[in-house]
Amino acid sequence: MAENRFKSADALAKQLAEDLANRIREAIEARGRVCIAVSGGTTPVRFFEELSKQKLDWSKVLITLVDERWVGEEDTASNARLVRQHLLMNQAAAAYFLPLKNKSASPVDGFMECENKLHEQITRLDFAVLGMGNDGHTASWFPGSSSLSRCLDESAGAWCCPVTDEPAGLPRMTLTWALLSNCRHLYLHFEGQQKNAVYQQALEEEGRTDIQAMPVRTVLTQSQVPLTIFRSE
Repeated sequence: MAENRFKSADALAKQLAEDLANRIREAIEARGRVCIAVSGGTTPVRFFEELSKQKLDWSKVLITLVDERWVGEEDTASNARLVRQHLLMNQAAAAYFLPLKNKSASPVDGFMECENKLHEQITRLDFAVLGMGNDGHTASWFPGSSSLSRCLDESAGAWCCPVTDEPAGLPRMTLTWALLSNCRHLYLHFEGQQKNAVYQQALEEEGRTDIQAMPVRTVLTQSQVPLTIFRSE
């Protein structure tokens, strides 16, 4: 696990964008096509805008989401809306975007369509940029969620999972550890004093194996996928 800590969120966003862009260029040269997954919320906005300006062959990049609230793209809670407004512009306007939300009434109803589309268009994720919540969740893997065991079941094989008991009451679709555990490189991106404290708690030896309490530990304690931390004060 490599760690990068910055004094400001702006410096973090710029460096994270440059680091990921360099990896994307190398991956395009090596394999001809790149698949990345990004997170929603407010934290990635600066990073998205910096990434959108990076000069690379975006026509060979597929972008999907780590997770999505089951709302229309006109809703301010939509992660797809966030990506379209802040990432799919400038140089990155040429990228292909694969949303997780479909026209089904709920993520449970839309699960099979979402799963099939992921398998149709992605062979393997190259890079995923994860976030972290103040409760120790990442993706839509929430502490105490009835969906958590399915989200983290690497042997089950499903690449996405509906989550219907999210704390704010908005049903979601999330990528699973079965997909992310085969990613070529993971990033964990977070900012601020409170999330730094959560991060330190997640790393403490006592409770380090209690994934149910802090699901982000799934990512922090694994050794299958190279992980780089980008955090700011």
